[in-house]
Amino acid sequence: MNDLEPRVRELISAHLDIDPDRLHPDARLGEDLCIDSLAAIELALVLEDAFDIALPDDEREQVRTYDDVVSLVRRKVAATAC
Repeated sequence: MNDLEPRVRELISAHLDIDPDRLHPDARLGEDLCIDSLAAIELALVLEDAFDIALPDDEREQVRTYDDVVSLVRRKVAATAC
């Protein structure tokens, strides 16, 4: 699970064509990274496929920053490992 954040960074950077250097913990998805609602849904699908997890709408709606994305993916991956 230690290599999870670099993989999330790689997926977001590649899928949304965002410079990985812009992906710092407090980077806001909408304001700083210009991720709109459609891109957020597409990104969720990419993350679900890559990590074999489910990211329910109600949990995704609480995500505001890059760190929130990493934390959500980390929690979901940990829950599937048990």
